[in-house]
Amino acid sequence: MDKTFSINHPLLFILAGICVAVVILQSVVFLVRAWKRAKAIGFTTEKLKGIAITSALFSIAPAIAIGIGVFTLVGSLGLPLPWVRLSVVGALTYELSAAETAAAALGTKLGQVFTAQQFSTIAWTMTVGITPGVFLIPILCKPILSGVSKIGQTDKKWGELFVNSIFIGLVATFVGKSLSGTTVSTEGLVSSLVLATSAVFMVICGILKKKLKWEWLSDYALPISMILSMACAILYTNLLG
Repeated sequence: MDKTFSINHPLLFILAGICVAVVILQSVVFLVRAWKRAKAIGFTTEKLKGIAITSALFSIAPAIAIGIGVFTLVGSLGLPLPWVRLSVVGALTYELSAAETAAAALGTKLGQVFTAQQFSTIAWTMTVGITPGVFLIPILCKPILSGVSKIGQTDKKWGELFVNSIFIGLVATFVGKSLSGTTVSTEGLVSSLVLATSAVFMVICGILKKKLKWEWLSDYALPISMILSMACAILYTNLLG
């Protein structure tokens, strides 16, 4: 075991900070260019400020969800790697699954002490695995959307069923994983309870939105459910040992 290696080594923070700084710089550059272009085509400063404020407010909800994702992975992978992965191109569902798969292939699991080689392999798996999407989306996104739109135009009900089926299939992949081993594994049982709890919280948010006309809840239902479910996960873990 390499005793000098740490998943929170200062060098990792520096490298992650550089990556995040580049992303922030890109955002600022595009924001400035978009602002200048909008002014050139006739947008007023007041109108642009309103758009900026609205966009910032709508960014809070997904930012909360991403922040939760980072802290979910901190205990297993340290802070620098989850920070940079979820700040560039990534999602909690993918990152966690990729990390667990890589760890299992190395004969270890998340939460255990990693050697530098094991950590490097996990980091490369998480990064390389999601990279093709960056190149495939510009190529395949338009044809796929066109195909889905044609199905919807031909038969609206079938089009909705088709799209919902794809989404449910994606969700079922992660649901099946969380339910595996529930009869012999406390970890699996906790995952199942958290899954059911999060679904209940989402339903409650939906009811509150409908009954109380809280339209803003649409944007915050996911982070609210995630936070409450994580709190329940701690409770279930303590109760079940």
